[in-house]
Amino acid sequence: MANSTPRRRLLVLLALGAVPWTVVIIGDQLTLFFPFGVLNTDPVALVDLLAWFGGGGGLPRNPELLPLSYLFYLGALLSALAGLWDREPTRLTAGLLVLAGVTHLGVAYSVLHRIAYVPLPAGALLAVAAAWWFYWPDLRTVLFAPGGPERE
Repeated sequence: MANSTPRRRLLVLLALGAVPWTVVIIGDQLTLFFPFGVLNTDPVALVDLLAWFGGGGGLPRNPELLPLSYLFYLGALLSALAGLWDREPTRLTAGLLVLAGVTHLGVAYSVLHRIAYVPLPAGALLAVAAAWWFYWPDLRTVLFAPGGPERE
């Protein structure tokens, strides 16, 4: 986090919301999964997540993974927002961002069973990369800590 500021981290996390987290290629058709909705290219239609879930819009095999990944992302976004007031729990932000990316990798994996479906987990990989880029020292202490506080 050498050149990282709370504002810069928040802007990067906000930018993740504009990137498709998974692109599913089905022949010459694309389905893009954004944190705010699903965009189909044939016919061109953008459906918000609430309407998409309510309408049973072609859920992956593990339907709980999609909303869970976006809830993790929303939590990371809110945690990063707290950084504008010097209140960001950076380990929480890092962990939620990694969970969002890894969970969404599961979404991409869950459509592999369908013939001719090719998932590309772009945003999911970017979320994990952002966690590594901005929060690696915090992730390192969580992942490789020798067991918490000093032992006597």
